Amino acid sequence: MMRLRRTVGRVVTPGVTLAVFVGAALAVQAGLAALAVDDPASAADNAPRTTVGVMTVAMQDGYDVTRRFTGQIEAAARTDLAFELGGRVTEMLVDEGDVVAAGAVLARLDTSALVPERAALEAELAALAADAELARLTLGRSDALTERGFRSVAAQDDARLTLARAEAGMAAVRARIAGVDVRQEKSVLTAPYAARIGARLADVVQTVAAGQTALVLYDTAPARARIGLPPDLATGLKVGDPVRIKIAGTVQTATLRQIRPDLDPDTRSRSVVVTLPAGAAPVLGDTVAVLLTQTVEDPGFWAPLAALREGVRGSWSVMAVETAPEGDRTLPAAVEVIHSDGGRVFLRGTLPPGARIVATAPDRVAPGQLVLGDLTSDLAE
Repeated sequence: MMRLRRTVGRVVTPGVTLAVFVGAALAVQAGLAALAVDDPASAADNAPRTTVGVMTVAMQDGYDVTRRFTGQIEAAARTDLAFELGGRVTEMLVDEGDVVAAGAVLARLDTSALVPERAALEAELAALAADAELARLTLGRSDALTERGFRSVAAQDDARLTLARAEAGMAAVRARIAGVDVRQEKSVLTAPYAARIGARLADVVQTVAAGQTALVLYDTAPARARIGLPPDLATGLKVGDPVRIKIAGTVQTATLRQIRPDLDPDTRSRSVVVTLPAGAAPVLGDTVAVLLTQTVEDPGFWAPLAALREGVRGSWSVMAVETAPEGDRTLPAAVEVIHSDGGRVFLRGTLPPGARIVATAPDRVAPGQLVLGDLTSDLAE
């Protein structure tokens, strides 16, 4: 029995050893296959090709940037209307928001004290007129008697001077009556032009001082806007130029009316005034923006914002597409963002004119991956 066991042991031991060597060889082979599958280059070559939208790089000498400058809407004219004389307000004929014509009566002061004053002056004028008439008759009789030798020259001169004094007194009274009439006129506020009432600062029975604002008037002519611009941009404009403005959420065309020759000492800007279009219906005091287009000379190319890939430390890149023997292959290309305009960006990089880049979703593809490029020309528009 012991001899049989030794014989089986000699036969089994080499077989087990051979099985172990065969198993090890198979394991090494499987490991090599797995490594081959995990190789990125091999994976990229064997992966299914993804269709991506590509665009051709079109180099430009610069780009246009639209700059926005905010100003305020103001009336063509504003007047703080006040009585030249103080007194008690007896009538206030308008209210805030009313539209009035030129010359319309707006308010009146109490002029009852002027009525007896004018009546007294008129009576005084009548008395002086009677004195003048008497002096005139006396002078006529004196002239006749002097010619006949019955009256002296001195008496004739006295009659003439009496008439002159009476006429001078009449002139003075007439001037005082005119002064009363002027005071009555100045006790009435009238609109100096077609206007809209902005503010009513006095009411009936209120006593106002001379020069105290009672009403604020705004001209009904088309409104205008005042905007501060950088001096270099204002210098390139001229009166009469059309300018784009944004008012109440819409872009419209206005006309440049005035350019001030001085700089604002606080903002160091130069004020320009634009006439708003008649149909704008602006609200006085509201804000308005002037949109000016400026050309920046800086070589580069436009690309969609979706074409950018974010790198480390704030760097950016795009996925370029190069032609390889096996097909189109992707590779990253570093770029610098010069300007952003909504959904597109102006880039500077080392890509030559005519190069192709992945225009949308570059993160869907890996560097070195074979892709099918679908050329789209308007992705950067």
